[in-house]
Amino acid sequence: MNPVQRFFRKYFLSTIGILLLFMILNVVLIVAICLAANHNMATPELSIRQLAGMVTETDGTIGAEPEIRDRLNEVDAWAMLLNEEGAVIWSEGMPEDLPCKYTAAQIAKFSRWYLEDYPVTIWEHPLGLFVVCYPPGSMQKYSFTMETEFLQTYIAGVGIEFVANVLLMLFLFWNNSRRIARAVQPILAGIGDMAHGRPVSLVERGELAEVNAELNRAGRQLQKKDTARSQWISGISHDIRTPLSIMLGYASEIEDNSVLPTEVQKQAGMIRRQGEKLRQLVIDLNLASKLEYSMQPMKKTLISPVELSRQVISDFVNDGLEDRYSIEFHWPSHGEDLFIEGDYALLVRMLHNIIGNSMEHNPNGCSIAISVEVNPSACVFVLQDTGCGMEESLVARLNAEPAEQIMQNEQGEIVHGNGLKLVRQIIAAHNGRIHFSNVPPHGLAVIMELPVKKQS
Repeated sequence: MNPVQRFFRKYFLSTIGILLLFMILNVVLIVAICLAANHNMATPELSIRQLAGMVTETDGTIGAEPEIRDRLNEVDAWAMLLNEEGAVIWSEGMPEDLPCKYTAAQIAKFSRWYLEDYPVTIWEHPLGLFVVCYPPGSMQKYSFTMETEFLQTYIAGVGIEFVANVLLMLFLFWNNSRRIARAVQPILAGIGDMAHGRPVSLVERGELAEVNAELNRAGRQLQKKDTARSQWISGISHDIRTPLSIMLGYASEIEDNSVLPTEVQKQAGMIRRQGEKLRQLVIDLNLASKLEYSMQPMKKTLISPVELSRQVISDFVNDGLEDRYSIEFHWPSHGEDLFIEGDYALLVRMLHNIIGNSMEHNPNGCSIAISVEVNPSACVFVLQDTGCGMEESLVARLNAEPAEQIMQNEQGEIVHGNGLKLVRQIIAAHNGRIHFSNVPPHGLAVIMELPVKKQS
């Protein structure tokens, strides 16, 4: 599952959570409202039962407890007791304009609806029918009659409709999430392409057409800048190469001319060495630019890391290794059978720059040990020198920060050339890893891991 799918899955699940929370809150609110309403209203059934119990007959005389008057006054109601013939045989607070006798039809009517405008509740009493009448407008009475089969069908239909609405809502949320995900997926892919320097070409239609158009425009601008930058570097490298070759040629002739004074020859030799450094820097700059913009085609072949290391060390020795530097090489007994797949020229440049970095930062001389080691998954090149090492903060930056950042200090000043940046780019192009560490009491260790390919 890609990041976009994970994001919209979380979005969809959060939508379901919000819907469930909404339903739960509504149920809680309905229950709370019902409880509050039930707490605030009178309970007619309970009240009329208690009130009816307060009316009794003693020695042929009907009387009531004094409390019944207070209970009725609390709700502004009145009560009466009817005998079997419908005559009023007891009352409390009954209005004078109401009749004192009721027919069976009248009793049936007001017991179900209203007596005049008074809402009525009734209770069976040993002496007849106990009636309590509440103030007009204080209650609403409705008659509800429905066949059982119809009621069951109605309840089932309401439940099905509720479930269908919830499912429809979830489907609409899911469909909307999918539609947005399909629209966002190309945008995120385009941003990824821009981050890796690849061209961006998004379809400029749909809901996010404006965003796609802006990304296409931004991608074209970045491509123009990158192209201009790489062309400028390539042009500068080409323009420098010819005058630099002439300078090196004349400096070499002056250095080898025994007729000239020794001091002049030394100065010519210094010019030649610095010119060779400048030529190497130009080559590294051009190569780093090509690797950064994926313009350097990888010519991968099977390479013996032992032979590769021997060749690089031989180049340093044959080019006149100064006495203050020494290089040792160690390899395992089965190292001849070890192979890696990579670009030979790039890997030569990688080892050349790492060794050259130790020499450049230790002008007073040092011993350099190169070894090839093997673990189950990688071939490991290890360089260890006896030089001055590095500050721990710089080592941490070398191991953690992008290649562009390790070349500058906190003030933005260049503290390293393209050498280390190029090394990291070459290792990244070969799917490898690099690690720097100080070696006590002094010195630096560089570990470079590259994938192994066993010889068939």
